Formats: sequence, structure tokens, C-alpha cells
Amino acid sequence: MNLGRILLTALLSIPLLAQTSAPTGALRGIVLDPSGAAVPNARIAARNEDTGASRTASAADTGQFRIEHLTAGSYRLSVEAPGFATAESAPLTISIGQVAQQRVVLQPAGVADRLDVVETPDAVDTAAATASAALGGERIEEAPARSRNYLNFVLSAPGVAQSAGAGSQRTMTGVRAPLGDSGFTFAGMRPRNNAILIDGTDNRDETTGGNRVAIGLEMVQEFRVAGASVGAEFGGAAGGLLNMVTRSGVNLWHGDFTFFAQNDALNARKPGVAATANPRFRRYQPGVSLLGPIHRDRTFFAMAIEHERESAGEWSDVPAAALDTINRALATPAFARAATPAAFRGLYDTSTKGTEFSGKLNHQWNTRDTVSARYAWSRGRVRGEVQGPLNFADRTAQGSSLTVDHSLVGNWLRVASPTVVNELRIQVAGRAMELSPNAPGAMLEIPGVATLGEFYRLNGDRDEKHFQIVENLNVVAGRHRLALGADAHTVRFDAALRTRYAGVFLFPDLAAFAQGAPDVFVQAFGDPATRMRTTPVGLWLQDRWEPHSGWHVEFGLRFDRQTMPAGMPSSSNNFAPRIGLAWRPLAARGLVLRAGAGFYFDRYPLAFLNDALQKDGTRGFEQYAAGADAIRAFQLARAGTLIAPLPGLAPAAWRASSVFPSTYSRKVTFGAEQALGKDTTLSVEGAYIRGFRLPRVRNAAAALPPAYLLEQTARSSYTGASVTLNRRLSNDLAYLVTYSTGRTHDDASDFDEHPLDPLDIRRDWALSRQHQGHRIAASGLFEPIENITVAPILLWASGRPINALLTTDAFRTGAFPVSARPAGLARNPYRTQPAFSLDLRVMKTIPLWDERALLQFGVESFNLTNRTRVERLSPYFANAAGRLSNYGTPLESAPARQVQLLVQLEY
Repeated sequence: MNLGRILLTALLSIPLLAQTSAPTGALRGIVLDPSGAAVPNARIAARNEDTGASRTASAADTGQFRIEHLTAGSYRLSVEAPGFATAESAPLTISIGQVAQQRVVLQPAGVADRLDVVETPDAVDTAAATASAALGGERIEEAPARSRNYLNFVLSAPGVAQSAGAGSQRTMTGVRAPLGDSGFTFAGMRPRNNAILIDGTDNRDETTGGNRVAIGLEMVQEFRVAGASVGAEFGGAAGGLLNMVTRSGVNLWHGDFTFFAQNDALNARKPGVAATANPRFRRYQPGVSLLGPIHRDRTFFAMAIEHERESAGEWSDVPAAALDTINRALATPAFARAATPAAFRGLYDTSTKGTEFSGKLNHQWNTRDTVSARYAWSRGRVRGEVQGPLNFADRTAQGSSLTVDHSLVGNWLRVASPTVVNELRIQVAGRAMELSPNAPGAMLEIPGVATLGEFYRLNGDRDEKHFQIVENLNVVAGRHRLALGADAHTVRFDAALRTRYAGVFLFPDLAAFAQGAPDVFVQAFGDPATRMRTTPVGLWLQDRWEPHSGWHVEFGLRFDRQTMPAGMPSSSNNFAPRIGLAWRPLAARGLVLRAGAGFYFDRYPLAFLNDALQKDGTRGFEQYAAGADAIRAFQLARAGTLIAPLPGLAPAAWRASSVFPSTYSRKVTFGAEQALGKDTTLSVEGAYIRGFRLPRVRNAAAALPPAYLLEQTARSSYTGASVTLNRRLSNDLAYLVTYSTGRTHDDASDFDEHPLDPLDIRRDWALSRQHQGHRIAASGLFEPIENITVAPILLWASGRPINALLTTDAFRTGAFPVSARPAGLARNPYRTQPAFSLDLRVMKTIPLWDERALLQFGVESFNLTNRTRVERLSPYFANAAGRLSNYGTPLESAPARQVQLLVQLEY
């Protein structure tokens, strides 16, 4: 047996990983001689295999060493000391947001001149205070991905669930919902409260909480998903963390050409579409990428561009039983100014076009300074298919969107010394969005029957400008790693969101519609244009301390403050302490115990603030009428938009509460992770999370006319746990299997959800729309036959709560959307059916040109088993005549089985 194997504990044999929120990783460890004594002043070098960039450090008198802010990638380590043989490692992967620790035992030079380490590192993260999942490389490049959007893979991680009412990311660049959120929820927190970072800078849509600029899969190196991160660098979000880093160029030229295509001839029919033939669906997505050196070992570039084009037929689902009655009414003079002369049931044409481009330059200025610049641009247009009301919708109630994003990010990393590293990041970005209705005009709503005309949020345009600077100084002192940083992020918002400016007429039933007798009328008047400027600022101090071998402690303190638009109060006492602990009780057993706790402050969604600026009673206002006044407004407007306010009806104004604190969450996590062999881990984590001061709207007058008040008074509560079995890619096999269980309660699941009783909001405390009691996610990658890759993704989830609403504002609380419920029914009293889906890719690889290039072709299927997965249900339970027979009927479901063909040339 090789003597070096006996005397040298490999660099990769005991990796200890501590999570941070930085877009880079780090390495720390200790150098010992065969007796276990420290080897001082040893020289450690880490060389990036792809770029040739090298970083060095010297071991202290205690034998300890640290190398901070290493770009994510593959490294080879070399350790030298006088009188000892040089130790070299096999490739070591440094992941984003982690700190790897290595233990090196050097062999005397008389025994060997050089010792090569070939062991692979243990997979267990033995120093992480909280659980997280890193996804990248082949796990996402060779897995099935509808629209090739990396955000789809977030749902494979533990503790994550799809947000209620939101479908998967069906397009790279387009927006299919006027208030589209991030699409996923962590531990029941609202999906608008997640942090989405790209290359260490913010990528959250400040208006809605969704994702901004699109980054194609070919530019994604890796991303990390965490429900809680005790690092104080993480702030500005009360939910989970998505931290992605883009790829950089390398010394070896690399790139690919890709083409994906779908045709309705291969797809199954979507449930609920009463058509004799399969609806038209054609989709094409070509792409190209190129990475390489400009100056070997010093300057590199990476770029990728993808285009998507989709043509489809969408279903206009006005119920057949109501169609004739609706059209007879629309043909009468009472509906002369309606947005449409007739309702429609059947298929109508829709389309999607999108393009995304990303380019990145990296330059090693000298041994101390590294700079990079990344520009990303995306443009997406969705025609006719932007989702409108939570009701059976005529095609006129849907809309179109145009979204254009830019992001320019610069990074300067300076290694002042082996113990002092400074990083400066700057971002200039913008998002412009236009929403347009398929048919401009007043919205005619018959809850539980149909919606016609302009959906009240589907007309507007907005422009966000982002300016961000992040400064992070890291200092190593003995067993401490100190981080001191600041983040300032100015957002300029210029918009004209014409919410309810076209008017809304709400009819409690089909008979009232036929008679032209609405029960509720709402319309906004005034100038819809608004401008605001807000600057979230964060300051933090963090100490990562290793008091003893096997113990890792994190202490952090963060302060957040957000300057508010004129006339709105701001909160300043936002101190967020954090603490985390990782303990390795049995070093040889690969077991780590974890615990973490902290406060997490968030920002205000600008869509929430906009109403108070826009309709403050001076610049604009709303009129809310019920009963006879609603009928009078309808008769004057003849089912259209009122030109002037209704005479004799008092205005309704919006304002922000005088007490307007920031949203925050309290998180406590605890768990354990156990190595099951060299490549597999089993982890368990429990979480106890409370959300406080969540945004909501309430009619403070509790009568008509309403006095709408923006408040930070909603709450949420989550108690749950997750179990994860993870095998990294080894011997052509990788898998990630997670099971999550928990209970989520709240008294408002979004900022526009009104309470049943404005004077007693706690009556609405119930299971949240985000609640999902059980969830299983399993993904894998294996090669059963040489050059044949099989990659499945399976998702199963228990049903979610669904509300039970009356069809009008029966208690005259001024709530719109309607919040009234039948007597005796709690909020969200019923459940949807469980959801199941299976996606699968099978791909053949043919080596070309002495294996310097690969030709790959294959097929992938989404929802392979063709199970119906409902995404939106009708929440209208009853009207004056009694319970509705179609309560809980699907309004929108995920696509039926789709088959996609692919071919790509990789070199």
C-alpha cells in the first residue's frame, strides 16, 4: 500500500462547508505533520483549472490557513513546506456561498518527494449552520427544462414549493401575470419576499417581487437555494435565498449550438379544452454560446444568446350554459359601450417571442486584482395570454405584455494580503414593462360564471431603474473570519398603472347581468402616472469563528433601512441579529448537527405603495358604489367607462398607515446531516418561521365610502421539516430526493387580500394559500448505457387550501377583490386535489473529432403521465340563491403531456 496514503490525510478527504450568501467560495484548513503537530509557514496555492488563476496563502504558527473569495469552479491545491514532500490534490470543487475546510498531513521529504491525492471529497457539508442545495453543471444542463429557464429547477430543492396560483416558468423572458411573483415559496413565506441574486447583485423585480433579467442555462454556472441563511450579508428579503453565479470564460475554447422544438402533433390534449382537435402549439428555441480566452491565463470572455418563439391556441372558457344569456344581454342598448359585443367560447390565437443575451469579461489584472463585467439583456412579448381574473374568463379579459430588461454588473476583487480581501460590486439595471388588455373597456364580472372586458390590472406601463453598490471587506484573524459590508440600492419607479381606471361592474349572478343590475361598481379617476424613488440600505458585521476543531459558530448583526417616497413613513429600527452553529461530534462518522436563528427584514413592494401615491384623494381617487348607486353608474356608462365621476357619490381615497414598519421574519432552524458513503448524504432540517408586518389593505372606515389603508399588520406562521437524500454525480449517477412537510397559517396571503371584517382582521387567521402539507421532489441523472443519458424529475404535492367566497360584497366592507364568505365558513376551508408531474429527458451523445466535440440529440417530455395539475380554481362558493355547482372547477391547469425534440453540438 502507498505509504503516502497511510500518512497523508488527503486535502479532499474531510471538506467542511459553511454557507454564506456571497457569489464566491472560500477555503480554509490546517497543515500538520505525521505526529499531528502544526506545520507553520507552509505555502498553500490554489489554482483554477479552467482559467489558470492562482491564489496563495501561508499557514500560521498554528498550521491554519485561509484563502478567501475564490471564484466558483474546480481547483487543484498544492502545499509545500521545508523538509516535507509537496502535497497535491485531485480537482476540488469550490461552490458558491460555501467555505471549504481541508486537513493536510504532510509526509517528510525523505519518505517521498511528492504525494498525489486522488481521493474525492466527502459530500457532507459539515460546517453549514443551515441547509441549502447547490444546483449546476450537468444536473441542470442535461435535465428536462421547459423553456430552458433555470428557475424551474428551484422547485427540486428541499423546503421549496410552487407559489399558490402560479405556474412553472413557461417562458424565459415573458410575463404571463400582471402581478407575477417569484413563482416559489420558502417555508410558507410570501413568494414576493424572496431574495434573487445574480453575481452577488439584486435581481428582484421591485414592483412585484418576481425575477428581472433572464439568464439562459448556458450562462448558469451554479446556483444555491436556501430557506434561511444566517450570514448577515443576506438581507432585504424575509423569505428564502436564490443565489446564482454566471459562467466565465476559460483557457479551453468551449461552446455549443442548441435547438429545441415542439409540435402539437406530439402533445396530449389539455384537460378542460372542449375542442375536437388538439389546440395548435408550435415552439422553437435555438441558441448558441461561446467561451474562451482573449489572453491565456489572464483575460476571458463568455457569451450566450437564445431565442424562443411560440404560437398556440388558448381557450376562452365562458361556460356554454351561460353563453347565450350573456350574448343576448350584450346585444341590448344597456350594454352599448361594453368592451366586447359578444362573449366567445373556443380557441383563439396567442403567441410568445423572447430573446436573452448574456456576455461576460474577466481579467486578472495582477496577482492581487481581478475585475469582471457582465451585461445581460432580455426581451419578451406575450400576446393574448397574460392571465386575468380568478374566474372563467372570456378572451377579452386576458391581455398582452412586453418586458425589456438590462443589467450591467461590474466586480473588483482585491487581495490586499492573504488575510485581507475586499470586493466591490456595482450594478446599473433597468426593467420596462407594458401591459395591455385584449379589449379595453370596463370589466364585467359575474363571479363563478364569467369575466368580460378589461381585467382591472391589465392596463399599464412601468419603468424601474436600479443603481446598486455593494462593498464587502473580509479579514482573517486567527480562528475568526470577519466580514464588514454595506449595500445601497436606489430604485427609481416611473409608471402609469391604470388599475380600475376603466371601471368594474360586479354582477352577483347571471340573472342580474341579464337585467343590467350590477351590485358593485368601482372606478378610479385622476392622473394614473406616479413617480417614486426608494433606497434600501444595508450594513452588516459578521464573525465566523472556529473555537475548536469540529465547532463552527457564526455571529452576525445587520441593519436595514429603506428611504420612502414623499409622504410615506419609514421604519429605522431594523436591527437583525443572526447566529448559527455547526458541530461535528464524531469526525470519523461524517455527522454534523446544525442550528441557526435570526431576524430578516424585507422591502416594500412598489405595486403595494403605488395606490396610496396615485389615489390619495388629491391627485386621484376611486368611487365605490353598491346597490342602487352601482346600477345608476351602469346606466350612465352603458356597461362602459364613466367619463366623469358619478354625481352625488363620495370619493374613496387610499393612504398609508401612520405606523408603517418594515416586513420581517423570525427564523429558527435545526437539523443534522450524515454522510452515507463518499458521495451521498442524508439530511434532516426542522424550521420554525414567523412572518410579521406583512403588507395588506383594509377599509379603515368599515363602511361605505371606503377609506382604504395600506398597513403592515398581516402575519404568517410556519412549522415544518424536510428530509433530503443527495448523491453528487459519480459513476454516471446523481440524484436529489426531498420530502417536505409543514403547516402554514396567515391572515392574508398577499397585499391585495382584504379581511372579512375590517375591524377584526384576526378572524381571517387560517391555513395560508401557500400551505402545502406534504411535498416530494426527486430528480436524477444516470447513464444506463454508454452515451445514453436519462434524466427524470418527479414532483408530488398534497392539495392546497382554497377560499370559499360569496359572489359580491355582501357585507358592504368595500373589499375588492371580494372577501365576503358564507356564514360559518372560515377562510380557505377546503383543499384542492394533490398534484403530480413527471418530466423526463433521454439523450444520445455521439463523440466527434477525437471526442473534442459532442453531438447530442434526444427527446424530453413534460408531464409524461399526462396527469392534470390544477393551478387555479374557481373560489366562488355561493350567491343569494345558494351554493354554486362549479365551485372548485379548474380555471387553469398546467399543460398536458408535451414532447420536445432537441439537438445540440457541444465542443
